[in-house]
Amino acid sequence: MKKQVPTKLKKSEYTFDAEWLEGMLQAPLNAPPMKPYYTEIKNREGNMFQVLLRSIKEEEIDTVLSFLKLTLDAEYDFYDIVGARTLAELLALKRKRMKDQYFFIGLHDGKLLGIANGRLLNEDINISLHTITFERQIGAGGVLFYAKAWYAFEVCNQQEFWATFESYSGWVLGGLRMALPTYPWPEYQHELGGAKIFYLSRKQWEDEVRDSYLQQVMRGGFFKEAPEDLIKKNENLTVPDKLDI
Repeated sequence: MKKQVPTKLKKSEYTFDAEWLEGMLQAPLNAPPMKPYYTEIKNREGNMFQVLLRSIKEEEIDTVLSFLKLTLDAEYDFYDIVGARTLAELLALKRKRMKDQYFFIGLHDGKLLGIANGRLLNEDINISLHTITFERQIGAGGVLFYAKAWYAFEVCNQQEFWATFESYSGWVLGGLRMALPTYPWPEYQHELGGAKIFYLSRKQWEDEVRDSYLQQVMRGGFFKEAPEDLIKKNENLTVPDKLDI
C-alpha cells in the first residue's frame, strides 16, 4: 500500500537483486530424506512383488509434474482435485515455496506406482498432504500412506501425524483402517482447505497401528533398507504411457 514518506529523502527509488528477495521468500527444506526402503505387496494375480520407496530426486520432478497434469481431467473419485493439489505441492517443492516438504515415490522396476507427500509443521507434528496411486488393486496406496506415518514416528521421531481426506477411498485406506480419531472441528482445522484433522499419536502408533496395519496391508512386514541391486533396478524412473486409474 502506497503511503506518504514522513521525511525528506535524498534517494526515493531503490532496486533489489532478486537473490536478496529470494532470501526473504524461499521456504526452508529441512525434512529428512527418505532413504531407499522396500516392502512387498500382492498384485491382482496374488503374486508378491517388491516396492521401493524413496524421496523424489530433483531431476525427476519435471517428469512427475508432466504426468500429474493428466489427473486434472480425471473427473471421478476426486482424482482431479487430489491431482491438482499434489501438482501444486510438487511445483512448490521445485520452486522452494513450501516449508519442510517431503515427497516420496513408490517404484517397481523403475515404474511409478504412486506418490505420497506431506510436510513437517514443527518438530512434533507431521502434516500428511496427499497420496495418489496409478495402478489399482495392488495395495500401493496403503503402503504409501503407511510410509508417511512410519516416516513421522520412526524417522523424524515426531509425536503426532495429522491427515485429512478428499476421497472416500483415501479415508477407507487410512482413516478407517487406522481408526484415526478427529479433533473438534471447526475449532481445529487441517491446513489443507480447513478440513477435519484425523490424527495419529505416537502412543496410538506404537500400541495399535504399527503392527496391526502391517497385518492388514503390508504383507512384506516393516520397511527394510533396500539392497544395492534393488536400488539400481529403480534408479531410473519411468511413468506409465497413459493414466489408467
